[in-house]
Amino acid sequence: MRISTSHIFSQSLQQMNSALGNVTELNMMNSSQKRINRPSDDPSGTGKVMELSSYDQSLSGYLENCSVSNSYLNLADQSLVQASENISAAMETAEQAATETYTEKQLQMMAEEMESYLDSLLTIANTQMGTDSVFAGNDLESNAYSTSLGVTLPNDSLSNASITSLTGEIDSTLYVRFDSDGDVGTDALDYRYSTDGGSSWTSATLAAGDTVLDFGTIQAELATGTTVSTADGEGNGTEFIIREAMQYIGSDDAMSVNISESTETDMTTVGSSIFGGINASTGEPYPEPNLFETISDCIAYMETGNHEGVAECLEGLRDAHELVEAQAANIGARENKITYTQSSLSLVQQITTASISREEDADATQILVELEQANYVYEAVLNSASKIMNMSLLDYI
Repeated sequence: MRISTSHIFSQSLQQMNSALGNVTELNMMNSSQKRINRPSDDPSGTGKVMELSSYDQSLSGYLENCSVSNSYLNLADQSLVQASENISAAMETAEQAATETYTEKQLQMMAEEMESYLDSLLTIANTQMGTDSVFAGNDLESNAYSTSLGVTLPNDSLSNASITSLTGEIDSTLYVRFDSDGDVGTDALDYRYSTDGGSSWTSATLAAGDTVLDFGTIQAELATGTTVSTADGEGNGTEFIIREAMQYIGSDDAMSVNISESTETDMTTVGSSIFGGINASTGEPYPEPNLFETISDCIAYMETGNHEGVAECLEGLRDAHELVEAQAANIGARENKITYTQSSLSLVQQITTASISREEDADATQILVELEQANYVYEAVLNSASKIMNMSLLDYI
């Protein structure tokens, strides 16, 4: 069989390219320390790596959710510890004020102390993680509470539904009593109000057909048809106290996040379920126990010298304290759930990462051996090809 010079050159070039390809591929593996650098290296292995990598990314997302949620819940937990301490101090003050052994001036001082506890609890209720509120439910960008006006009812002559709206700004507690009997919206009714706890009074008249009581900087609208009676200063008759209130402006639903494929948990907390206050959508107080409303009522009773009212608030404070402790326990349970889930996910991610490594990572020792062999083969091919290509008929003449 005749072998032409062009065939020799072609075969030599093919062998050189093949040997160089092996060297190049092994160099790439050695540089990346990966057995699979492109899908064509191992189609089946590439599919497994892609599947495992996708699962690993989902695990990373769940772990991130666990970490963020734990931060929010830990802050909420710490905040409720401070809230519990404030409530305990408020209970001690209320217990003293309920004994009827203190003067009106001393009660005023206690009321100021209670106001400091209320302000502190408002700050706690509006606790933020960065710019996100932890007690506003899923309305992260909003504060949980804002200040507004509320009403304290010393007796059963009125209900919260009897006072349909309160507008204006308050500087001090406003004590209101009626001095005549009749129906709002029908009869002309005399009333009086005090801004110093009942030491001095300002008289006014609600015109027949009118429903809005005017106190200067504050106006109160009563429901048409509300029956009122003369107050005697002994707790009988129609009277009420207008004071500062805390209005919940957050969401009624907590922010939930997935911490695993089949598990989710509340990252934030609905503040109204802990602190109570006024429902912004209805204007009505949340059900008892209602921490903010109880403290606000207690301040109003202290400022008006109502020891019996303070004693009633003391019971409400105990109930509110138990609620705060129960909610703190609930948050702690969520933290534990997240911690256990996070530990499990971390272990699964370690196993997944090891599986990816086994599938796509190269054996460094084996690659070095194979690279040396490939370099030797390539050099041998170059050496033999150079000798063959240098040969001609002239070498034999």
